[in-house]
Amino acid sequence: MRLSRRTFLLAPAMLAPLPAWAKPAPSAPLWEGARYTHADKARAIRRGLDFIYRTAKDEKNYAEYGSDYLWCFYTIAATTSDPHLKAYAGKMARERARAWRRIHPRVPNDADAEDIADLVFGALAADAMGPRDERLKRDLAQAARQFTPREFLKFDPATEPIPTEVPEACNWCRNNNTGSSVRCRKCMSESGPRMDPYDVLTDAVIAAYSGERYGVLLGARLADVLKWVPSMRPYPKFEQATREQYEAVAYAVTHIVYALNDYTFSKLKPEWLPDEYEFLLAHLEQNIATNDAETMGEFLDTLMSFGLTTAHPLVRKGVDYLLSVQNPDGSWGDVADPDIYKRYHPTWTSVNGLMDYAFPKGEAPSFPPALRAIQGAAG
Repeated sequence: MRLSRRTFLLAPAMLAPLPAWAKPAPSAPLWEGARYTHADKARAIRRGLDFIYRTAKDEKNYAEYGSDYLWCFYTIAATTSDPHLKAYAGKMARERARAWRRIHPRVPNDADAEDIADLVFGALAADAMGPRDERLKRDLAQAARQFTPREFLKFDPATEPIPTEVPEACNWCRNNNTGSSVRCRKCMSESGPRMDPYDVLTDAVIAAYSGERYGVLLGARLADVLKWVPSMRPYPKFEQATREQYEAVAYAVTHIVYALNDYTFSKLKPEWLPDEYEFLLAHLEQNIATNDAETMGEFLDTLMSFGLTTAHPLVRKGVDYLLSVQNPDGSWGDVADPDIYKRYHPTWTSVNGLMDYAFPKGEAPSFPPALRAIQGAAG
């Protein structure tokens, strides 16, 4: 099981078609002087979504990443302002939700903490597509109570900050989907690899958000995790870190924003998260220099939730870059990579970076106590 770096919940009614409104002509450039048109962007989004759906229909891929795929189709349908894309992605989401239900009718007796988290992750989207499975939710709540915060989050945010000595799974353990409780002696030893603390933070944010949103806590509430973020600032800059360290910081920043904007369902004010906002602005062009479409997609949609549009020169650069590096098969990323996650996930984030959003929940944080916690305020 691998939790996604994206997602989350909205009412099924929000998948209904949006009313039509005046839109630019498809042949019109995206902005004055742009080399791509609105039709080019729409075509790129649809080709990317088609690629993701083709890979999701593979039984092996869906067995391993079904929850992640389901969230992809659901959240695209739920957050886009394009009625045609809403209908297109919504059809995929409903079909994949039915498939997810068939694969996951109940909680396995031998489910570990990672299994429970993945089921919560998928059940959020499946419930949003309807009908809800209240029995599965009760069973997940009962199963979740058997595990500690450290088993879900790798630390207990009620009593300790983000740890720096969490064992990282070795290649053998990763390839065999070995959970943290049963990893080999090598990766659990003192000399074994350690997770970057920003990766620990990202995983904890995803788990805490999804558990709280679904109503089955996975170790802690989002505010419990985010209260430790001020101690992780100021964020290291690209030139102060290795490529791997920079990526860990970048994904932590984007997922802090996702957790507080309900994964692009809401807008946020830059002054609510000034450190994260400035990091995104300062490093967006770095993703072009390193040819990283996956991270670029996440930077673009988080910045759009702060109110930026293609009127901003950095957003224009990011959109132009994504449109220029799409692969012939509709994907983004390395076409030679054998890991399907590294094929569909960069494609998903790139589609998100190109989308136009409705922000149906308006301007509001997902959980106000979580925003107060990251700002260092009580409550």
